[in-house]
Amino acid sequence: MNPLTITVYGVPVAQGRPRFFRRGDHVGAFDPKASKDYKASIRIQAIEQMVRTGRHGAMPPLNEGAMAMEVHAYLPRPKTLPKRVRHHTRRPDADNIAKGCKDALKGVVYKDDSQIIDLHVSKEYGDPPRVVIELREVEEEDASPRSERD
Repeated sequence: MNPLTITVYGVPVAQGRPRFFRRGDHVGAFDPKASKDYKASIRIQAIEQMVRTGRHGAMPPLNEGAMAMEVHAYLPRPKTLPKRVRHHTRRPDADNIAKGCKDALKGVVYKDDSQIIDLHVSKEYGDPPRVVIELREVEEEDASPRSERD
């Protein structure tokens, strides 16, 4: 699979903690509404972009091999924030943004998010707010541990 880039427009939402409920002896869990809605938006935008670029239908339905993922989150800059502040050090956490993206693309681009063996996440201020997700297949020779490569 050639590298795939998906741009998801909208303010990035971090994956929230699961909420639990009890029905009799059964305990279940569900996503908070904001997380669930954002993951649905990621899926819809990813499929639309894959269809538009001819990637959906032309490629195998789901990748089953090892994959690398880069997630670049661009968040809105508050008007009151001084221009000298360059790094986004507030919530949402970078790893929670990546979790939501990984979960949302499960079943769309890959079978399971456990296939992601290399993950890079960054967040910064940017306009328009969005998340850019870059995915690529990892070849077997690329997947060897660092100590063996050196």
